[in-house]
Amino acid sequence: MKKLVLLLSVFALVFISCSSDDDSSSQDPLIGTWKYHNYIVNGVEDTPTDCEMQETFVFSSDGTFDYAYYEEDFEDNCVLEESISGTWTNDGNEIYTQIIEGESYSQELSFEGNTFYYEDVYTFEGVTYTEREVYIKQ
Repeated sequence: MKKLVLLLSVFALVFISCSSDDDSSSQDPLIGTWKYHNYIVNGVEDTPTDCEMQETFVFSSDGTFDYAYYEEDFEDNCVLEESISGTWTNDGNEIYTQIIEGESYSQELSFEGNTFYYEDVYTFEGVTYTEREVYIKQ
């Protein structure tokens, strides 16, 4: 369940940024390779493992993206757990939409320099969590 929430949150994050219809020479800030940096849950920062920090999004200017999620196995080896490809659009007002296997996910993303983040609020086993996922452009 946590992976699904994390994945949906990440996708949502990818979908938000500023755009300018006036200047065709400007590139969407989402385009590029983004590496997982950290997350904050209910105001408490939690540093991911070296393996978790291998997680990446690659957003291309042709509207496609690739996502790779890594996790440690039972022998503490860092292995690729999940790899997903799809398409993305900038819907304006810092909202991005990703389409993965025909399903559409939209979320607001915030950009600060070479960092982007998104926030997600969810309830698990009766407890409400506010999670902020942070990615750094490579």
